[in-house]
Amino acid sequence: MSLDQLRQLELTRRAASHRAEVGGLHRVHRGVYAVGHPAIRRVGALRAALLACGEGSAVSHGTAAAFWGLRDHWPVLIDITVRCQTGRKIDGIYCRRCRYPNNDEVMVHDGVLCTTPARTLVDLAGVLSISSLRRVVERAAVLKLLDLDVLDKAIRQGKGRRGVKTLLRILEDWRTKDGSVPNLRSDFEALVLPQLLARGLPRPACNVSLQIDGYRMTPDFLWESLRVVVETDGEGSHGTPVAFQRDRKRDQILVAAGYRVARATWRQMHHELDDVVSRISRTLEIAAASQPNPQLLNPVVP
Repeated sequence: MSLDQLRQLELTRRAASHRAEVGGLHRVHRGVYAVGHPAIRRVGALRAALLACGEGSAVSHGTAAAFWGLRDHWPVLIDITVRCQTGRKIDGIYCRRCRYPNNDEVMVHDGVLCTTPARTLVDLAGVLSISSLRRVVERAAVLKLLDLDVLDKAIRQGKGRRGVKTLLRILEDWRTKDGSVPNLRSDFEALVLPQLLARGLPRPACNVSLQIDGYRMTPDFLWESLRVVVETDGEGSHGTPVAFQRDRKRDQILVAAGYRVARATWRQMHHELDDVVSRISRTLEIAAASQPNPQLLNPVVP
């Protein structure tokens, strides 16, 4: 709680200081206290940082990315975009003094005011390398947080900011004719798909339902016209004995129905991604050559 909030409870500054001395309040930042005990969870730490930075402040940049699940790594300092461009330094907080977000660029998430996923991506574009920014965009697609219309608006509002052109180049791999974002379910799928498209390969349908002889399955990538299926096998969901048996059965059913099936493991995708993409590309070329009118067919819109 801030001193202003304590005053609303009719607690004077002197009374607050006394309670801090006896252990009823515990100082987190200057003028900000934890009530009852000093241990606060991450959300509590974010709320305390916002109180310390003043009204209208919002969690942003790397901290907002981790809060939304776009990055696994939490910054050492809490990133806060502040309304006031001047002020004192606060221990444990990195006060970001960039263009303050518009009303549609901030929202309350889990009780904390923070930048939206779209604004967070624009902010990160100016501080991350292209490879790191690409991974954040991939994660946003998997988490269904990559809304291209909203993101384009945030980019227009941030016109001229550092990194925006790089972000636009990355987003080209995610644009479809109907404006939708591919239906991805794993980081591995998000890693492979842009690589395939960068080679000019036809766009696959992603995680669409396919039923063969009464057996329903959802391939990661499907080129129906070419009768090609590619599965990206993460260790968590495909590494168990039960999953192994299930995957073999799926492959048998697909092959018997005339599909070519290719699988790529999580280890291959991390250590030999270029080779994996090359093999998928070659599989598609062979499948296209076997068609009555051999050609690399038009992209399949997901």
